[in-house]
Amino acid sequence: MQTDARAGGVLAGWNHHAEIGPTGILRADGATVVDESGRTRLDFIMGWGSLLLGHRPAAVADALRQALDDGFGFQYEGPPTVDLAAAMCEQIPCAQKVRLANSGLEATMYAIRLARHFTGRSRVLKFEGHFHGLNDFLLYNTDNSAAPGQARPDGSLEVMSGSDGLARVLESEIIPVPFNDLAVLERVFAGHGQDIGAVICEPIAMNIGCIAPDDGFLAALREICDRYQTVLIFDEVLTGYRVALGGAQQLFGVTPDLACYGKAFGCGVPIAAVAGRADIMECLAPPGTVEMSGTNTARRMCVLGARAALAELSRPGFYAELGALNDYLVAGLRRVCEDRGVPAYVTGYGGRVGLHIGVEERPRTMAQIAKFWNRSYHVSCYRHIAARQQTFGLLLPLRLCPEPITVCAVHTRADIDLAFSLLDDAFSALPYRRADS
Repeated sequence: MQTDARAGGVLAGWNHHAEIGPTGILRADGATVVDESGRTRLDFIMGWGSLLLGHRPAAVADALRQALDDGFGFQYEGPPTVDLAAAMCEQIPCAQKVRLANSGLEATMYAIRLARHFTGRSRVLKFEGHFHGLNDFLLYNTDNSAAPGQARPDGSLEVMSGSDGLARVLESEIIPVPFNDLAVLERVFAGHGQDIGAVICEPIAMNIGCIAPDDGFLAALREICDRYQTVLIFDEVLTGYRVALGGAQQLFGVTPDLACYGKAFGCGVPIAAVAGRADIMECLAPPGTVEMSGTNTARRMCVLGARAALAELSRPGFYAELGALNDYLVAGLRRVCEDRGVPAYVTGYGGRVGLHIGVEERPRTMAQIAKFWNRSYHVSCYRHIAARQQTFGLLLPLRLCPEPITVCAVHTRADIDLAFSLLDDAFSALPYRRADS
């Protein structure tokens, strides 16, 4: 009998879902997947937010067929690369120049490298709970950490590793702070501003359940970075091309110096990018001295796929329709929770919706979510729904926060109604109990 040669039973770690392990998938189309038992399930993970157009979108599939004819594996420059860069610079407020990468992890790594070179400073300020890929330089104080960090005297947080195997020497280069706390930001910059080369943030903390910035927070962050001549980086890997064509920077009217893209940027093709101010981007080689490239960067199939995806996302009315679907999901989740007496805070942007069971007021930080989220009850409801085998990943729990429920442009209201029905059934079968009861 053949043994499973996959480490942990998977070839990609995130395919091993919390609480139930891996689920084998045979094929996917639109908003559905077909599992190894032949069951068709509604997908509420959607490629961790990357499949904004659904599985197998026709326009992207056509582009990939063109790539097969062109010679899909080459990475040389040509009209498609020029067109893709031009489209991004037209759509993204901060984008004067663009370079491609293969993943969000690479994009954030390169953006940090650029900022350190441009400023001559090595330290990076990040916000607790904001996830920037499995990047050694930034994998601290995330939802993978054992716990939220304890506050230091200036309000910055104890550095908490998000993975084993990180070099301890990197910890001195990271300054974690709580999201939405301007007083702490001012104190930290007063003490360390001359050493901080970059601030990186998710403009909406989508990885911990779509926590929005306080009114004026991003604008104040922009002003602080300007005052200390620190590079401001928006990690738009999740918000980019999801919350608006120009991303969160368009939504909130705050322009960073650099921004990182992935996920919905490719709508299923493996591609990412760094975009930003020309004077910073031209530090890249060539013409500058900061290296950013790779054997698989800008493969023709990825460039053509991304170009086709952006054309679809640019269609008039696309974001209005997605916003209506988002609002329908948010309103329905709130209604089910209220009807069944389950306290919860629900919020969402661009079809990515956080359901924080047990959290009765808007959370502003990861520490608040970790303190009030009723994980044990959430896990019980998740297992109840997963056992029905009608959906894939609905209500998936993470270690310190819930994974958002994600819908795409091809989900229907009927699809979302099924999610409401399953959630209502779970709440009915499992009457709410507080975490300490």
